[in-house]
Amino acid sequence: MADPPDVDIETLRLVVAVDDTGSLSAAARRRALSQPSASARVRAFEARWQLTLLERTPRGSTLTTDGRAVVAWARQVLHEVDTMRAGLASLTGSRRGEVLVAASLTVAEHVLPRWLGELRERMEVHPQLHVVNSDRVVDMVRTRLADIGFIETTDRASGLDHRVVGTDRLVVVVHPDHPWARRRTPLRPEVLARAEWVLREEGSGSRSTFERALGVTPTIALQAGSTAALLGAVRADLGPAVVSERAVATEVDAGHLVVVPTTLDLARPLTAVWRRGARMSAATSALLQVAQVSPAGPAPRRSRAQP
Repeated sequence: MADPPDVDIETLRLVVAVDDTGSLSAAARRRALSQPSASARVRAFEARWQLTLLERTPRGSTLTTDGRAVVAWARQVLHEVDTMRAGLASLTGSRRGEVLVAASLTVAEHVLPRWLGELRERMEVHPQLHVVNSDRVVDMVRTRLADIGFIETTDRASGLDHRVVGTDRLVVVVHPDHPWARRRTPLRPEVLARAEWVLREEGSGSRSTFERALGVTPTIALQAGSTAALLGAVRADLGPAVVSERAVATEVDAGHLVVVPTTLDLARPLTAVWRRGARMSAATSALLQVAQVSPAGPAPRRSRAQP
């Protein structure tokens, strides 16, 4: 008789997230998946094991009796998996001075390289970096897949300690031919709310900061999973975007994009997060210290002369 198929750990994490968040769409966001990808994972799991995990209705998805049983078993399995991961990481880390870092895109691209360089000057260390959105950073730290994380949002994650280590500023940018490109008077929220936007995916720090400042849910023309894709969409004149001033400075200086003045408060903190009560390794503690003392304020405001 053939052995049964292996259990898909990532799908177990997704199903547990459905139980935690109350819906498949919210669970998909937590796991940094698209809704179709999350649905496909669950359906493949159901087909493989000939079970029905979710009851799908017009109002959303709820766990079936079988689904609740699977979640109960999955929590035990995932706890053991995460314990093993943490143990293996601590063994290799103690030998090689490793620190597991998760960071959101702006921090990873524009701030963290300097911090890691200063850390290497202080001690022999081999950092491992995961670049994900802010929600996923929190998830990785909480589940012990990262020793420390750096996010770009004002949201506070339960069960984690945090410390603000810098600031960042978002700006609205458009194609030079966009009607807003020659705007000198700051745009108000009611005008901005009527536009169709190019934004990062849900769970990113830039999107949550913008939505909080705007006060309403924006209309999305395109959702981009990276800053490069987002800027490419704006260069193609698909709509205005909100992006870190650090990330767009070169494009603005070259005249490829234009910063539009607004009345929104788009400043945001850069925040370190770690497990509450966890004992930091020497390398992790040193990285946090570097982040606290190394300059990480907003990039100088850049502007291009209007014709």
